[in-house]
Amino acid sequence: MAGRDEVLGATTAPHSAVGAKPADTWLERRTGLGALSGALLHVRIPIESRTWYLGGLTLFLFGLQIATGTLLALYYKPTPDGAYDSVKFITSGVTFGWLIRSIHHWGANLMIICMVLHVVRIFWQGAYKHRREVLWLVGAGLLVVTIGFGFTGYLLPWDQRAFWATTVGTEIAGSVPVVGDSLLNLLRGGADVTEATLSRFFGMHVLVLPLLLAALLAVHLTIVHHLGLANPKKAEPNGPEPGGKLKPFFPNYVLDEVIAWYAVLAILVILASVLPAGLEDKANALETPPHIKPEWYFLFLYELLKMVPRLVGIVLPGIALGVLALLPFLDRNPEVRPRKRPIALGIGLLTLAAIAVLTVMGAG
Repeated sequence: MAGRDEVLGATTAPHSAVGAKPADTWLERRTGLGALSGALLHVRIPIESRTWYLGGLTLFLFGLQIATGTLLALYYKPTPDGAYDSVKFITSGVTFGWLIRSIHHWGANLMIICMVLHVVRIFWQGAYKHRREVLWLVGAGLLVVTIGFGFTGYLLPWDQRAFWATTVGTEIAGSVPVVGDSLLNLLRGGADVTEATLSRFFGMHVLVLPLLLAALLAVHLTIVHHLGLANPKKAEPNGPEPGGKLKPFFPNYVLDEVIAWYAVLAILVILASVLPAGLEDKANALETPPHIKPEWYFLFLYELLKMVPRLVGIVLPGIALGVLALLPFLDRNPEVRPRKRPIALGIGLLTLAAIAVLTVMGAG
């Protein structure tokens, strides 16, 4: 009887296991995707964490930019003769082309806003401390690349506003001490904004910057997955304390993120419908329009350069950017609670206020 039972068990047990989830078992044995997905869906999130979903919104907007940008690239021609006409055709001749272009336009602006607010949130909560220095450095790189997306994409319509705003923006880059001339030539492909500039900006916008951002994003998400989210009310110099209250990443946090994504998508559709992306006259290097200004996120620098010597106006923001990147190594206060960090937060708030005032002045 024992031998018979062993035979029956050998024949029936595998059948029952396979019959339960044959596809999952077959795939799991060959790929291990179940274990991988299980690991990815377990991120440490303290119950006190308040992210306002800014990081996830930035990620969502990046994906949306990739999707809409791919559709636009199917019709876009990156030459001075073809760029303007192709954008005009996308706007008026392609079904829902105006909507896709407008969502891409507003998505770029919202992506920069969400990224900046994400950095401000991390600074306010002291989430760059205690083993998170590399995470902050990668985030600073993501901020620079995100602004680079907006800067390079602004020229692509090849209308008067894009042409002359890029002219002003690249001139600011050309004012950088020592490497200014080389940087200007690298961006423009020559002394002036020409076909070479358009070609370089298009290549950077659709190839170089997406690959760079994707690589930085992979590193960023890997570190976040490993460390979890920071606790804004309690410093964790030696890592998370066992037994702390956590919020389930899946489905609680993921569902909240998806709801936030839908809300932002609705805002984008409304903005695209009410304020669609415009198109001015075709770029003309011989006709300078009045009130030439760069993009809104460079207005503070544009206004600063009008108030101080050019060298000071370039060096000062450069130093500020360096301090921002090295902040975890400069701020040695172990506290993360705002009331325990008056000096750092005071300097940060004054800097943000100065940038806001200069931006408003530059827009006026």
